[in-house]
Amino acid sequence: MPLLDQISHPGCRGRPRKRCCYVLADKGYDSQFIRQYCDRYGMQPLIPLRKMHRKPRPGLPRLFDRPQYKKSNVIERVFSGLKEKRRICTRYDKLAISFKAMVTLACIEKCLRADFSDKP
Repeated sequence: MPLLDQISHPGCRGRPRKRCCYVLADKGYDSQFIRQYCDRYGMQPLIPLRKMHRKPRPGLPRLFDRPQYKKSNVIERVFSGLKEKRRICTRYDKLAISFKAMVTLACIEKCLRADFSDKP
């Protein structure tokens, strides 16, 4: 999967780590292909099962870590807050470095508003 191949994690010395431990996704991404990809590369898929599977798979059902999956709403809220900014939502910037700078500024603004807000 090309998107997961572009991820790199900072870590210890040596070759940078390219694989994550968990893959969080919604029910729409519940497919055998994604689960096999995660198994092949040692990642744990945190994808809830669809209710309308065609036929049950033989063997033990996959474990689903619900508390870990509930942490995904933090990530979704961050992206929702960033998309409130019109310039980021429509991506007016042509260069990736300019877009990255705007996202960084939006994150800084969000942190400053949270820290110095007059609201309780």
